[in-house]
Amino acid sequence: MLRATSSWLTVLLGALTATTALAIDMSLPALPTLAEVFATTADRVQLTLSLFVLAYGIGQLFYGPLSDRFGRRPLLLLGIALYALAGIACAFSPTIESLVAARFVQGLGGCAGPVLARAIVRDHHKGVRAAQMLSSMTLVFALGPMVAPFIGGFLLARLGWQAIYLSLGLFGVALTLAIWAAYAESLRMPDREAVRLSRLLGNLRGFLGHRLCVGYALVNLCVMAGLFAFISGSPFVLIEVYGVAPARFGLYFALSAVGIMLGAFTNSRLLRRHSGERVLRLGLGCFAVAGAALLLIAWSGWGGAFLLVAPMVLYCYAQGLVMPNAVAAAMEPVPHMAGLAASLLGFTQMVAASLSGYVVNLLYNATPLPMAAVIAVMAACAIAAYLWAVPRHSRPPNVTTL
Repeated sequence: MLRATSSWLTVLLGALTATTALAIDMSLPALPTLAEVFATTADRVQLTLSLFVLAYGIGQLFYGPLSDRFGRRPLLLLGIALYALAGIACAFSPTIESLVAARFVQGLGGCAGPVLARAIVRDHHKGVRAAQMLSSMTLVFALGPMVAPFIGGFLLARLGWQAIYLSLGLFGVALTLAIWAAYAESLRMPDREAVRLSRLLGNLRGFLGHRLCVGYALVNLCVMAGLFAFISGSPFVLIEVYGVAPARFGLYFALSAVGIMLGAFTNSRLLRRHSGERVLRLGLGCFAVAGAALLLIAWSGWGGAFLLVAPMVLYCYAQGLVMPNAVAAAMEPVPHMAGLAASLLGFTQMVAASLSGYVVNLLYNATPLPMAAVIAVMAACAIAAYLWAVPRHSRPPNVTTL
């Protein structure tokens, strides 16, 4: 079994957080193809993403509290096994409706990975060490969006869209076996009252009544909503508007993953010398620049696909600076309910991501402007949420010691 300080545990937790990225990003090159195969519209195909993310968010509300009561290990095994079976079901879906349904189930299972990975980090670490481990996990996670579109495009071109979902199922099988063989339970003192309604409501009030928890959760969800606006809208914008070949779509998309990796690497280094709050503020400044630049490029029509993607690289770099610190800061005041806190963070960010993706595709007008506008608005909202939660005159000492 892997120890808390083992680098292989970090790899395993990073792989668990990548279940979402792989399930979403590998399918992106196939979205236009699915619309043709099932003779349906872009917004209907978009449901394979939006409902996956919605289920992903809803499921986290259950995994976190249940893991506080029964432990992380059994819930991980259940969730990832469900993710694997649903992936296989997707591959054999005869209609768009059955595919959407299977993707919903896949989201319900896959959400166990990221939410419980965050809870496991909080079981073992806190403060700076927790933020550093989350950054290391982000480096592993970022490999998913870097390679997933390439893999998806390759499988689509060589074997068809079904191979994409079948490979996701096999990845889930491999993760289930790894959890069974290598992960020892990290929750030392299960809360036997964790799933009682009175305790759940009390813990929920405790989280929502803490301004820092809520504020950093809002920062987290705004960042994810902006990223998912790009994830959801970029296949149609890059392939249909800019004429990027589906097989080359991954080249552009991988640039955003490089940004996440560079941001996470920078974050882990900066945390050795600076507080988490200071690094987070640097990331928020990058969000402001990236959102404004993207909106200007989309509105003016300057350049081509590469110039449009360039601000998103900066946005994703900023995500690597902001999200690990925002997650650590939101969970820091509530160590006694780490599972529930992780669930709330995951639920809110995934619901926001699902809505932003749907809005982008609903407003899609064969231009990049709707996508860019949603991303810019989300960047502005993340900054506003931080300023509300942590006004300069009332920042408590413990925030600056992340």
